[in-house]
Amino acid sequence: MQITNSRIPQSKAVIFKRRLVSTIALWGIVGLSLALKSDWIFFILILAISLGGLLEYFSMLPRVGHRRFRRHSLLFGFIYISALFAISLKFDSPGYLAFADSFAIFALLFTIVVTQIRKPLEGILSLEEILVAVFGYIYIIILFGFVSKIYLLPPGDSGGSPLFYLIFLCVVTKFTDMGAYAIGSLFGKHKMVPNISPGKTWQGFGGSLLGSLVAGFGCFWLFGDKIPIIESTHVVILSLVLALAAVLGDLAESILKRTLGVKDSGALFPGIGGILDLIDSLLFTAPVLYLYLFLFR
Repeated sequence: MQITNSRIPQSKAVIFKRRLVSTIALWGIVGLSLALKSDWIFFILILAISLGGLLEYFSMLPRVGHRRFRRHSLLFGFIYISALFAISLKFDSPGYLAFADSFAIFALLFTIVVTQIRKPLEGILSLEEILVAVFGYIYIIILFGFVSKIYLLPPGDSGGSPLFYLIFLCVVTKFTDMGAYAIGSLFGKHKMVPNISPGKTWQGFGGSLLGSLVAGFGCFWLFGDKIPIIESTHVVILSLVLALAAVLGDLAESILKRTLGVKDSGALFPGIGGILDLIDSLLFTAPVLYLYLFLFR
């Protein structure tokens, strides 16, 4: 249905439709990979999104020196994601996955230091260049890795399907984003954080909360028996907490882009931008849902 409300400029209506089409298309691919129930397909999808997002991150950096450890980060990103799937096939305890996070960060730092000892660069290596590489690795690889952790989480005593927990996460997160954009475009007047993201309004924030509740209850009504860990009394609180995390994830990327002086992380998805623009909210919501499932399973 075409939006013709006079309060919305046509450009915003076009952007909204492009965002909607891109989101539906991408998550249709994700849904298909989940429906096929193939660990290999999901592994390749996660690998492509994670490494693609990390490449976008390095491409946004203004100085060549900031991209000095790009290959290190990509290599250990590949190793980390592969290790998550390999560990989950051999061990049932999620504790091993937590150990993988710590070891992955240590391994990257260790390799960077060894690289400089064996082949020192001209001049003094700034702390900034190291921090840029480690931050990007943690922000994209480690945080998005929680999506894989949810997929690989053992059912536990309460049963349930990890696939449906992941669907719950994606639906609530994306409905939060779409609710914020739709309500903010229609009724947004009062700026929320104009120094960080001028387009975000308090009305849009209310729309994000509304979108998360609609999605949360919708998922619970459609396949609540598949997600027994998420009890009926927890749906409201969990949906709202995920909405807050999604908003913070969106603002975190806005801070990053504003600091680097770029509008979008890329141009892969019309109306949305790049991979990071698509998964920025998931980077914050996935750890929240994983913690909930880990505590209540």
